[in-house]
Amino acid sequence: GDNIMATFGSAQDCESTYVNTETSTVQTGRTRVYGVYLDSGSAAGDFHLRDGSSTGTIKFKCKTPANAEGITITFPAPILCKDGVYVNFTTEHVVAATVFHSGGNNN
Repeated sequence: GDNIMATFGSAQDCESTYVNTETSTVQTGRTRVYGVYLDSGSAAGDFHLRDGSSTGTIKFKCKTPANAEGITITFPAPILCKDGVYVNFTTEHVVAATVFHSGGNNN
């Protein structure tokens, strides 16, 4: 049978991308996202991962608390973004994000 934990011990190469601009392409091409590390901003707000672009489908959305310092979110299974990974936040809500991903242009 399938073992979901095999995903985390897979042969996929995992990369991390640090983003500190409000709207950015993290990775182009078919990509799986394993988790994020967020530096909380001075105000509570939203963090979004989108599929491909600023108008792409929202694949992950969370509210961040104000001044919570670092927040690590590990996904129970990778989130697939078919057209690449795009982040959207405001720096009042999230100062910076590190996105852990595989696929796309790091195959």
